[in-house]
This record gives sequence, structure tokens and C-alpha cells, in this order.
Amino acid sequence: MSHTLRTLGALALGASIVAVAALSVRTVPVTGAPATDPAPHTITVAGSGKVTLVPDVARVHLGVTVTKPTVKAVRDAGAKAMTDIIAAIKGLGIADADIQTTNLSLYPQYGSGSVPKVVGYQISEQVQVTVRDLDKTGDVVDAATAKGATDVNGISFEIADPVKAQNDARAAAVAAARTSAEAMATAGHVTLGAVVSITDATPVQPPIFYGYGAAQRPAADVATPVQPGTQDLTANVTVVFAID
Repeated sequence: MSHTLRTLGALALGASIVAVAALSVRTVPVTGAPATDPAPHTITVAGSGKVTLVPDVARVHLGVTVTKPTVKAVRDAGAKAMTDIIAAIKGLGIADADIQTTNLSLYPQYGSGSVPKVVGYQISEQVQVTVRDLDKTGDVVDAATAKGATDVNGISFEIADPVKAQNDARAAAVAAARTSAEAMATAGHVTLGAVVSITDATPVQPPIFYGYGAAQRPAADVATPVQPGTQDLTANVTVVFAID
């Protein structure tokens, strides 16, 4: 009987030791660690792509500013000048829909005496001209200034189809990311698998802008050269690939 009790006691003690050992290997979450582990067997890479294009749309900003002694005189002078300017621009084949008024203002002008006194009025009217044939961009400036335009406020160049161009840059960025991932997979002796996710991190890019400024009005008897140059569109992506 006593031998049996000793045997049972030894078994119970052994079971207790095993239980304690089992508890001692349980992992404890690290403070601040995410609740779930990151996806296993992946490679995350960043890729950049760029396409270089020649702009095919120009937007010319110009207008007229006139000062006269009376409101009627300044309005008449401004209206005549702008009518002549628009007619000259249309004569180059620019459509009505591509000429847009962007500003019209009328302000009194004061003398320099100690007591404010109105000595005249100034009117300013500005238009934006969209030029779809870039060869005519300089002609628009020349024709407008020849007909009385006093302000040439800048030219911006754009891509007619920016969505397609940006998508081409994104495709190049994804291709670059795959090339990097393949190099990493080869170095790590693993096999590159399917794409798990793609994140677009492309910044918004404004059009290229070139300014003349009113003080740099081109001379009427000299043709205005305009060079659109090229425009780079870039894209940045982050791609996660599965690996085996």
C-alpha cells in the first residue's frame, strides 16, 4: 500500500513539473507591439517612374490697363482696346471657347496732395487665351500687343491628356519596383511571387509656368519667341510582393 502511494506521489510530482515547464515557454506580447504580426513571406519595395513629354497646350495671360480722367472715357478706351485685342486673337484661328475673361476692375486714381482727390480712373481687363497650336503662342502675344495690350502676365504650358501621361509614369514606377524586388529576391535566395498590394504616393504636380510680367512687354516689331521645352511627370509607388 505504501509503495503504491509513493508511486502515485512521484507521478503527481512529475506531472506538476511538466505543467510548470509548459507554462514557462509561453510567449508574452511585447509592450507596444501590434496585435497581429505582419504578413509573412513578403518583400516591400519603392519604385519611381518618369515620362518626359513636350507640352501641347499653352495658356497665355494678357490684357489691357488704361487710365483716363472720367469713368466713361476709361470704359470706352478699355472696351475698344479689348475688342481689338480679342478680334486679333480670333484672327489667328483661336476659338471663342478658348478666350476667357479672368479679371475686370475699375478703380479711382488719387492725386498726391494732402487732401485725397480723385484725378482719374483706371480700368484693367485680363483674359486667358488657350493656344492648342503651340506655333501660334508667340503670334498671340504679338497680335495682342499690336492692338493695344499693355499686360502680358505669363504663359503656362500643359499636357492635353495629363491622366494618360501620369498613368504611363505609374506603370514605369511599378516596373521599377518589380526590378528592385527581383534583385532582392535573387540576393536572398527566394522566389518572387504575386503582387500583394500597391500604394500610390505620387505628389500633385502643377504645370510649368513662365512669366513675362507687364514690365517685360515684347516690342511690337519683334516676333516673340516661345519655347515650350519639355515637362517631366513622375510617379512614386510602394509595392508589396509575395515570396516563396
